[in-house]
Amino acid sequence: MSAGAGQSAVVVGVDGSDAALGGVRWAADFAAGHALPLALLHVTTKPVWHFGGGAVPPESAPEPAGEPVGREAGDSVLAAAHAVVQSAHPDLEVRQRAVRGSIATILADASASARLLVIGAGAAGHRAVGGHAVRIAHRTQCPLVVWRPAVAKRTGKPLPVVVGVDESDPSRRALAEAFDVAAMLHAPLTVVHMWEIDAAVGMGDLGGQGLMDWPLLEVLQSQQRQQMDEFVEPFTRQYRNAHVNKVFQDVSPAKGLTELSREAQLVVVGSHGRGRIADAVLGSVSQNLIHHAECPVLVVR
Repeated sequence: MSAGAGQSAVVVGVDGSDAALGGVRWAADFAAGHALPLALLHVTTKPVWHFGGGAVPPESAPEPAGEPVGREAGDSVLAAAHAVVQSAHPDLEVRQRAVRGSIATILADASASARLLVIGAGAAGHRAVGGHAVRIAHRTQCPLVVWRPAVAKRTGKPLPVVVGVDESDPSRRALAEAFDVAAMLHAPLTVVHMWEIDAAVGMGDLGGQGLMDWPLLEVLQSQQRQQMDEFVEPFTRQYRNAHVNKVFQDVSPAKGLTELSREAQLVVVGSHGRGRIADAVLGSVSQNLIHHAECPVLVVR
């Protein structure tokens, strides 16, 4: 069975970079923890064609996606990734495939039947999977992990999994994934609701006079906490051993989650919509975290 095909494989894009190998380790742990096969997928970009002195980038080159790659082109990359898996999970079922074509297209296609897609957050460039992270996030049909090393210092205790919520449907799915991953990692879960008080109270629509409306603020905070409790409660019933910390912050979600990523082992966030419409489809918070988070990021459709 080809990589990425079949039911609920964990698919990881590999390109030989350190970030990709880190993603392989994370993906192997996830696959082993969920009794799923792991699919290693190496995509070699199409060659750059030159017409009249102008170069056509690999994503636009006139060559069908998914063309098999010769053994030498993909074997060394796949072998290195497979060795990483074997060192940690020797009994894990591993599928391997190397193809030539558009990185974003092939990984997005592989996500259609995947439980999870994992890529490394590498430097931008046609040959590095990480350089296509936002484009892949736009088009993936399953949850996506963009892996980078966590900067937080290890203290002997598990670092938290952080999830940003806003009571939307994508946020609910993100919360479900966050509880699942935190349970697998035996990690505490920090559930964060961030809102900018100035946008709701004081100068603007509700305050009117530029003065803080403290009674209104207290009402809104009480409502937010009640909604948070109702939002989280079904998951705490399901994951009875979960250690959950609920946090409310007066800060933009993008800034707040980026700051929390410095002390986390994973940040989880929902993404709004899907398809090929760029910025309007993938939420600005998701895009910001893909670029600026200081730990792995899990984006949930």
